[in-house]
Amino acid sequence: MNKPVSMIEEPQTEELRDLYERLSQGGLGLGVLNLFKVLAHNPPLLRNYLRFGTTFFGGDMALSPRLREIAVLRIGQLTGSEYEFAQHVRVALMAGLTVEEIAGLQDYDETESFSDLERAVIKYTDAVSSLSDDVSQQARDLKRWLSERELMELTFAIGHWNMVARVLVPLEVELDEALVAELPAEWREWM
Repeated sequence: MNKPVSMIEEPQTEELRDLYERLSQGGLGLGVLNLFKVLAHNPPLLRNYLRFGTTFFGGDMALSPRLREIAVLRIGQLTGSEYEFAQHVRVALMAGLTVEEIAGLQDYDETESFSDLERAVIKYTDAVSSLSDDVSQQARDLKRWLSERELMELTFAIGHWNMVARVLVPLEVELDEALVAELPAEWREWM
């Protein structure tokens, strides 16, 4: 069955060729990610998305990469986005999560793997993702551990990766084969 939006494998414009060249040099050795090949239908959108998205991975963030990745993995679970979850298993491992912690995220309240702060981040991710009635109170509660800047960054990251999942899922963006080859065999069970 055809995907709603195809991937642009071979860029036809100079602008896209330049973007693909830069992307092929980054991405932790995965080449041009399939998400970017879909976004390439609108080169200015792709370029600006890349500028915006890479902000989360630079040195300008106060939020712990570990907390960010716990939130992103949780969003992958909540939205059923295999692409987002799979992409961030690798990033989460680099941010210090263990395979056991990632595997236990689905049942975080039944495991000793996560700290009180990390449990609060998971609950907050759930609340922001569904815009639950108590989301603002959960934000206030997180200030026990997080600065206002960290809380804002966490909330923005949750919103960002919810947006990404809402592009990936309806457009059926395929997993990157090079990434899947690197993942633990049981990764889908963790969703």
